[in-house]
Amino acid sequence: MEDIKLIICDIDNTILPSGHDDISKNLQVAFKKLKSQNIKLLIATGRHFKFLPKKVLTHLDNDYIVTINGACLNKSNGDIVDYYPMKLNDLQAIQALCERYDVGLGLKFKNNIVTYHNHQKFVNGYVQDPQLQNQIIDDCQKRQYHLNNDLPLGIFLIGDLELIYSWQPMLPNLVIAQSTKNGCDVFDKHITKAFGIEQYLKFSNLTWENCMSFGDAENDMEMLKKAKLSVTFADVKPQVRACAKYISDPCIEDGVFKALKHFKII
Repeated sequence: MEDIKLIICDIDNTILPSGHDDISKNLQVAFKKLKSQNIKLLIATGRHFKFLPKKVLTHLDNDYIVTINGACLNKSNGDIVDYYPMKLNDLQAIQALCERYDVGLGLKFKNNIVTYHNHQKFVNGYVQDPQLQNQIIDDCQKRQYHLNNDLPLGIFLIGDLELIYSWQPMLPNLVIAQSTKNGCDVFDKHITKAFGIEQYLKFSNLTWENCMSFGDAENDMEMLKKAKLSVTFADVKPQVRACAKYISDPCIEDGVFKALKHFKII
């Protein structure tokens, strides 16, 4: 365990249980102990920086955060270090499917989340906080936001999951990964959380051999596979469990904290 110099954590249902607005007291103490032991902490999330939980951010002490499933590397103040837009033809393919089947379509641009189809369905399924809902831009009529900005870095869909997964063969350049109960992230197959983490590792003089990763969903699978030590939870999908080297208790039962204790990281 002496080789572990970086702890990488997803947020939702990894360190933050569903319906909660802050991490557990145990985990708050654990993160402080990591700092005292000169072990870095890196968040790697599918969330847009603007939608990161504020209370959680107060417990982090790192200069960088990997957001939008690896397509954006932010400084802790939100400034963008680097970003990787999607391709126009992939956006157009997703848009056509969402219009045909009435799926809520939200696009994660580097500075905003913008809806291109069924704004209300997307907003209601994506976030419950009214203040955050009001930050989502409705461009479902014109769908022109990308013409005056860079292409989106990622996509989020709200709709029938079985239907959305059936689109995968028609989208060979993209990955569809369930992230919430009724929503899926969609991202370039070459731009995953693992890709974003690697951009961070390059200038931190670290490698995957120095990493312990924690995640619960399909968009975490690559970073679970690559880390020297990886942890997921007993209540996740079988395909996610297959990518991890250790199975801990669920997030709601402090699974991250328990794994850090189990491996004597803290």
